[in-house]
Amino acid sequence: MDEVKELQWKRMVEDFSNKGKLSNCISVCDVSGSMDREKHYYSFLYEVRMEVCVALGLLTSELSEEPWRGNVINFSQNPQLHRIEGETLQEKVEFIKRMEWEMDIDFQKVFERILDVAVASKLEEEKMVKRVFVFTDMGFGEVSESSWETDYYAIQRKYEEKGYGSSVPEIVFWNFREPAMPPVIEREKGVVLVHGLSDHLLNIFLDNDGVVNPENVMEEAIAGEEYQRVG
Repeated sequence: MDEVKELQWKRMVEDFSNKGKLSNCISVCDVSGSMDREKHYYSFLYEVRMEVCVALGLLTSELSEEPWRGNVINFSQNPQLHRIEGETLQEKVEFIKRMEWEMDIDFQKVFERILDVAVASKLEEEKMVKRVFVFTDMGFGEVSESSWETDYYAIQRKYEEKGYGSSVPEIVFWNFREPAMPPVIEREKGVVLVHGLSDHLLNIFLDNDGVVNPENVMEEAIAGEEYQRVG
């Protein structure tokens, strides 16, 4: 069974890679105990929030280019880029699950860690991380001690100082807590807030290069068979 999972995983990664999906993105994975409590139904299997979080974190790490490839960030006041260890799929999953975590996160430090890597690697702007995915079961206003407006201003200033002012990554903050139907999408400056966890939302995320907005949610909805039969 493990060999089958390995082959399925490698096939999926190769498929997304050939399509250029989710390149130069990085994930912040909340692996706290609350992420492992409620189950949600998916068409391919039953998964808990923790497993979805870890799977998406691992997937984005394997689809990114260097120096982001193979890395994930822990959910903490002192977040770090972690090079995922392990030879097998299961070993990599367990590595992510064992990362240190806290109940809140310092967004400025997340962006500082990314900026430090870019500067050290003398990275061209077009190779900067495009999106930072945050997978959690907490609300955006619950996870940080400072306001996002304050954080974002400081982040922009630091990136401009280092020559990356036009390539500040966007945050996609995905709160898995409630299975919102229909899904709720909100926007703030520099961040997209996604609420809910469903097969529908997961498909949108994977099909649209991690871009989740009201427009592609609507497009996905009206592409359904029930609407195709209209007229």
